[in-house]
Order: sequence, then C-alpha cells, then structure tokens
Amino acid sequence: MQEFNFTGIEDIKTFIEPYKEEYKPLLDDYKDIATQYAFRVLFTDDFATSRDVKLASVRHLQDLKRQGEEDFPYTYDSKWVAAIEWFARSIPDPTDTSKLIEPMEWQSFILDSLIGWRNNAEGSRFHIAIVSVARGQGKTWLASILVNFFYFMIGWNATAQDFLIASYDSDHAKKLFEYVSLQAKSIIQMPDFEQEARERDVAAQTYQVIGRNNKNIIRVGSSQAGGFDSRHNLIAVYDEIGAMDPKYNESINQIVSGQQKLVNRLFLEISTAYPNVKAKFKADQDSTRKLVEDDANRDGDDTFMIIYSQDNENEVFEPDTWEKSNPLLALPEQSETLLEALIGLRDKQEREGSLASFANKSMNIWSRRFQNSFLGLDVIQKGIVESFMTRKRDVYIGFDASQVNDNTAFGFEFPYTDHQKQCFYAMQYSFIPFAQAKTLDAKIKQDGLDYEVLASQGFCEVTRRPSGTIDEQQVWEWLVDFIRINQLRVRAIVIDPNLADWLTKKVEHYQPAWPLFRLAPTSYNLSNPTKDFQNRFINGEVKIKNDPLLIDGLNNAFLKEDKGGAIKIDRQNRTSDHIDSTDALINAHSQAQYYFEDYHDEGYNPLNDMDKSERRDFFKSMFGG
Repeated sequence: MQEFNFTGIEDIKTFIEPYKEEYKPLLDDYKDIATQYAFRVLFTDDFATSRDVKLASVRHLQDLKRQGEEDFPYTYDSKWVAAIEWFARSIPDPTDTSKLIEPMEWQSFILDSLIGWRNNAEGSRFHIAIVSVARGQGKTWLASILVNFFYFMIGWNATAQDFLIASYDSDHAKKLFEYVSLQAKSIIQMPDFEQEARERDVAAQTYQVIGRNNKNIIRVGSSQAGGFDSRHNLIAVYDEIGAMDPKYNESINQIVSGQQKLVNRLFLEISTAYPNVKAKFKADQDSTRKLVEDDANRDGDDTFMIIYSQDNENEVFEPDTWEKSNPLLALPEQSETLLEALIGLRDKQEREGSLASFANKSMNIWSRRFQNSFLGLDVIQKGIVESFMTRKRDVYIGFDASQVNDNTAFGFEFPYTDHQKQCFYAMQYSFIPFAQAKTLDAKIKQDGLDYEVLASQGFCEVTRRPSGTIDEQQVWEWLVDFIRINQLRVRAIVIDPNLADWLTKKVEHYQPAWPLFRLAPTSYNLSNPTKDFQNRFINGEVKIKNDPLLIDGLNNAFLKEDKGGAIKIDRQNRTSDHIDSTDALINAHSQAQYYFEDYHDEGYNPLNDMDKSERRDFFKSMFGG
C-alpha cells in the first residue's frame, strides 16, 4: 500500500487530496462515526481542524487499509465501537444529569479509536493516549466516560481491579472524580447494570467508587501525594498533565510500569497547553508527532494522539480559525454565543496583559510569545536544521559565565550565505554545575533537562569537580580544542569582564590572535544585538540544530525594557529557567551582526584578514599553480 512521510508538510489536506478515491471504499466498509469523521476532515470543508487532527485522521484511514499486514497486528473491531458508542450515549451528562450525553463527531472519533482498535492478542491496541483540546470543550467528561466504560464494561467481570484518576494536585483530580462518581451513581441504577451492581455491592462514595464484593476500586491520586507504584491500574487518567512540574515525571513512570501486564490497559494523558514547554506532556506530543508523521514507522503504533489547537500564534487574532482548538464551535446552536464569548475573553485578557493565558487555555497553544517573550516556540522550531558543516569557517564567540546556579555557556555564530541570503548558524555548548543543587540528579529534576543525555548528544558536559562548581580549566581546554579541531577562524570572542575576568586573561596570554571584546551586560550595550538577532531569527536568517538546551534557553528568554526604551533579555524563574546559551549568543552577535557590512577604513586590504593558507588559495585562483 501507499505510505507517506508528512515530516515538514504543513498542509496535509492539500497533500492527501489526490488520493481521495483510494479512501472512498472505506466508507462502504466502515459506517462508524470515527471513520466517516476522518474522511470528512481530510476531504471536505465540514470541519476546521489543526494539522495534528489531520495527522490523526490520515493515520486512521491508512491503518484501516493496512490491516492484515504482517507488521501490523491490529484490527478495527466494529463490535467494540458499537459498545463504546452505546455506553457513551446511555449515561448522563455529569454537568446536567437529567440529560444523556450526545457526543460530537470529534468526541466519537476519540472514543471509537481508543476502544475500537484491538490487537491480535485479544487486548487493546492503544495503551497510551494523548488528548489535548482547549478548555470548556468537554474533555473532562470525555475522560469520565472512558473511566466508567473501563469499570462497568471492560473490568466488570474481573476482581480486584484498580482504576486511577490522577492529576498534579488533589483538587484537579477530584474535579474529574466528581464527574465519574455522578455518572457511576446513575449507571448502577440502569437496568443493564442494576442487578449486577447490587451483587457486587457497588457504591459511589466521596473519594472512591468501590465494589465491596469484587474489590474493583476507582481511586483518586496526585503526583504531589505520590503512592502510584503499588497499583496495577486497568485505566489511569492523568488530568491537566500539562501543568505537572517536571520534578514529578517519575510519578508517570510509576503509573505506566504498574500497567504493563494488563492487555487492556490504557494511560490517558489529557490536558490543555501551558507556558512551560519543558512539561512532559509537551515532550510526549513532540516525540509522538514525529512517529506519526512517518507513516511507515511502526514504533508508535500503541500510542494514540489527537490535539485540537491553533496551528500558530498568529491565529490568536483570527477568530474564523478558532474551531481548530474549540471544536464546539462546529455546533450551530452554540457557535455564535461561544465565539462572542471567546472574542470578549481575548480582548479582556489582552487589555489586562494576560493574553498568554488566553493562548494557552483557550487556543491550546504552547506559547510564551504574549508574555513579551524573545522568540515564539513556533519561530524557534522553524529555524531547526538537520546539520551544518562548521569546519574551517569564520566564527564569532560569546561567553556567559556562571554565577550561583546557572550554567556556563559558549555561543557560536557562523556567518554564511544561502542563495545570496545572509544567514547565521547558531550553536551553544554548556558546562553544568550542581553545587547549589547538591547533586546532578537534583539539578536535572530542578531544571527539567536531562544533562546526562544532553552530554551524550554533544551539547554540554558536567563539571568534573566533585564539589559541583565550574572548573575553569575544563572550560578553557574545551574551547581551545574545539577551535583547533574544527580549524575555525575566530573573528571575535566577546566576554563580560565582570564575571569572566579569568577567561579574558587566558585569551590575552595564550591566544592573543583572537580578537577580544569586552561587553558589559547593560541594556545600552545589548539592545541593538538583541533586536537584530531576534529579527533575523524571525525572518529565517538564523538556523540552529535540534538542541534541547539551546531551544530551552531561547524559549525561556523574555524582553526587558529600561526607561530609555533599550532592551535586554531576562527570565522569570531564576532557579530553573536558564538563558545562559541565549546570553552567550547575543554577546557573539554584538560583533557578528556587522559581518556582512562593508565597514572598513580607508586603505583596507582584505588579504590582511586571511591566514597563510587562505592567501595561498587566493593567489592560486588568480595566477594558477
């Protein structure tokens, strides 16, 4: 069958349109809502959806076609689809228990996909689900349907089964549990469940739903309270996982590891977006997206992901696109009222200076742009390239030294031209102290960055001093070796003399050929290079490698303006938000920004800037030999 790779393809709908006729026969074979919805997302204008929803839709259709292939041991079972659809439409809406739930197409797509896809071992296909949608769209009751389905259907005839509702704190977990409990109270009175519920002595209590006779229990938990490692949860739902502090990441491992032997297990991550892009939920989205984009890759076949969000930050000001993150806008009877409310909320929060909250919660965008951030995450990610050859190039070097808890960082800028476009390749290398955190593990948890993994990838190294303080000789030796091995032509090294006088003296004494510039970190000195670097990045003139440490530093940086209008970057959280690599790059850019300008004194001779080898090549090109 035809397979695709959607990496780098922004308009999936246009890309897949020529294959429409190949998918049409599926509509005759599969009458379920999920399949019909997936087709309409891709081949009609019935819905306004994000790129991630289109990815989920084409994945569903592709997987229907590849059933029976040797490396795809999954089937889409109409009996299971019918079961979840019947169950969802037979139980009350927890926000108004006098009404039954009527799932919209997008909600049925999620339910049908999670329950309908089975593996050949008589278990479920999807063991991990990543679901994200803007607030107020019904994601909490969607989760409550699944919890009750697992309790009253999948685990109904088993005993001593665990079911978990969790969040980062108890208040958020209790909110979801209230929905589950309200529905459970109604379910045990339904004719289909009433007798067996009495036999099992099922009771929906304040903090648990328990079958006193079969010992099946729905519990509430939080990462703050802990205690997840002793349970084997048939389903575990983690509500608002996007707000979970990275220091609690281990709690997720405890939940998932306890589920491994259950063939019908499901761990559901459900949340809106938040400002902290180091959150596990964001990392899980990014890694899963890469797998799903490569249609031929089977590594992520047990993970379901769908994200209803705006595709970029500019859409915050384009209400006609907001159905992407707010699928309830597709309801004719609610659309006008909901849209007016969203526009009013946006305008209010913009006046109050809290537009970032609207972008996160109401548009479901991982963004800090509206907090006066230096660079938006979407801009940073568009600047990523696979590779860049740095050897034998001109380089500008900036240096940012550690104070107490900060990393020490070098920033490098390599000027180059791309079809006459003047560009810079930017990279960093950091040295990681842990003296204040006491241990490297504590430093990793505090910063939300695995420095051991980053070191193995060549982006940093941990200080070699047992005390955890920066080893200045280690820093110096690395820099000299890096320049020597890559045969770089140092055009400038820019240092803040207040914090790195030791490095200034090293350069003066041991590398006098390196042009040395001292730069005090004031708004007056940094304003122009900061603005120029920002503009060039936005215009696509700065490229970077997929370096999590550099991306984190760029994303953490905020613009701070002084009374005179000059700017420099700063950070919000001075403990865990590091901007050292960005500071170092802006230092380098204070000189690199002039690279393409023809600023020379009268009588300037370009041969004076060449080394012996370059002059030899220059003369050879002129005179031969």
